Formats: sequence, C-alpha cells, structure tokens
Amino acid sequence: MDQYNRNETPYKMIDMRIFKFLLTAIIILSSASLISCLTMEPNMYTLSLENKSGGDLYALCRWDTYDRKEYVKEKMLDKDSSLYISVKVEPGYYHAFWEEYEEPQYLFKPTDTINVFILDKEEYEGKTWSQLVDSAHFRQIYHLSGDDIRLIGKRIPYPPNEKMCNMDMVPSYDEIER
Repeated sequence: MDQYNRNETPYKMIDMRIFKFLLTAIIILSSASLISCLTMEPNMYTLSLENKSGGDLYALCRWDTYDRKEYVKEKMLDKDSSLYISVKVEPGYYHAFWEEYEEPQYLFKPTDTINVFILDKEEYEGKTWSQLVDSAHFRQIYHLSGDDIRLIGKRIPYPPNEKMCNMDMVPSYDEIER
C-alpha cells in the first residue's frame, strides 16, 4: 500500500499544477475580456456649426424628422421655445448641436429637415424665443435636408460655402455679401 501511495502522488501533483495553470489562464482571459468590454464606448456621431466669422455666434437648432414628427423641447432657452438646442460657437471653432449613435447619412432621410438659426451673441443673450423671432435679426437661417447634411458632412459652416449654394437658406447664398 505504501508503494501505491508513492506512485499516486506525482500524478496528483502534475494534475494539480495543470489545473491551477488552466484556472489562472481562464481568470486572466475572463478579466481581460471583461475590462475590454467595459472600456469600449460606442461611436458618437455629431453635427456641428463651424464659426468662420469674426465674432461669437449662437446656433439655435431644431429638426423635424420622419420618426419624431414634432420638435423636442429645447433645453436651455426660456419655456416658450420650440427649439431643441442652442450652442455658443466662438470664432474659429465648431460646436456640436446634435449627437447620435448612428452616422447622419444613415439616420437622416431626404425629407427630414434641420433648421439652424444663427445670430450674434448680443442678439441672443437675455431674450426668449418669441423675442428673437419678433426682432428677426438672424445672421443666417439654414433649412437643411437629410441630403444637404450628407453633402456638407459633419461640420456646417457659417458663413455658407460653395457646396451650399443651392440649399434652402435665408438670406439665400446669392444674397450673401462675400
């Protein structure tokens, strides 16, 4: 019996080492997989107004999409606003007014419209949406379709560039002084 126990011990030790090695490998691989899943963030796609003018601008934006059929209440203006968002854009910079997990070319249908109202900082500050509409001192108003967004790309420029010459805007591209 003593001989039997001596022969069994080396096999148990080898089996135990293999078991510990496999267990450690499984734990390491599981941890690495879990950490990589936790740190992976989905891509965010944005639309931005790019300010190529000389002063601070505000972009007030809303959109009417096939899925929504109505405007979502804006977050930062007074309660009488039907806008979705307002963003301040400093000269030489761009600021996102829309973020989504889908690329714009897949999300926006040709019939969807994004309205971008661009005005000076002085015109914007301290006013409600109805006061802004009544004063009507917008520098530019873009009415961009889904197709327009696909043509322009992620950054919508102000002042408008040549790509935008046939797009719906007030004043029209031809009326803008350059």
